[in-house]
Amino acid sequence: MNYFVLSATQSENCPISLVEDAILYSDKEQANSSIEPGSLPWYSYKTSGDCELPKNGILVLKSKKTKMSFRNINNNIFVVNEHFKKILQNYINADFLNVNVVSEKLEAIDEKGYFIFRFNNLVNYIDVIDLNKSKYEFSEGDLILEKVQILESINENIFKIKDIDPAQDTFFISEIVKNGIEKIEFNDIKIHIVSTAKWRDSDDFTVMFLEENEVNEYVWPI
Repeated sequence: MNYFVLSATQSENCPISLVEDAILYSDKEQANSSIEPGSLPWYSYKTSGDCELPKNGILVLKSKKTKMSFRNINNNIFVVNEHFKKILQNYINADFLNVNVVSEKLEAIDEKGYFIFRFNNLVNYIDVIDLNKSKYEFSEGDLILEKVQILESINENIFKIKDIDPAQDTFFISEIVKNGIEKIEFNDIKIHIVSTAKWRDSDDFTVMFLEENEVNEYVWPI
């Protein structure tokens, strides 16, 4: 089975990451309050991994111009639009909860439906990577990929790898999932072939000096 990797892309309409550009609240009252985001359970280091996510929550974006299809909110919590949700729900076991994506004035950014969910299909690298055909190393316990070949025996449609460098923490997908994604409209995601993907690690700051098109040649976490 052929495998691919999803990468966030940088553009004027959507940042690579929403971590600094969006805040999830349980409702409009909370969004209008002076509550510190760090005190919310889905942002707390101790509780974000397994807390209950808000139903019909409010995701406040710093920029109303942001157009996104699939982004990370925090830890293993993600937001997707209705088109990506229709694809992903066929391959992962997750509760997709409606979320209202709004500007700082609490106005809807568009007419699309959006959903938040928690992704938990994390696998050990030794169970999915062909160690003889891949190049990798470890730094402070984190796996750092340089070149990757997925084992031919793997039959997962979508997964992430445990204990991987945060700069490489993204989704691996099968060709079936890739074909489904390519049928929908998106402009904030790039699909790389796993075997030829260009990886960077958390200690690589050279990308700060690259042009936008050069930045998007690398794999970036969603």
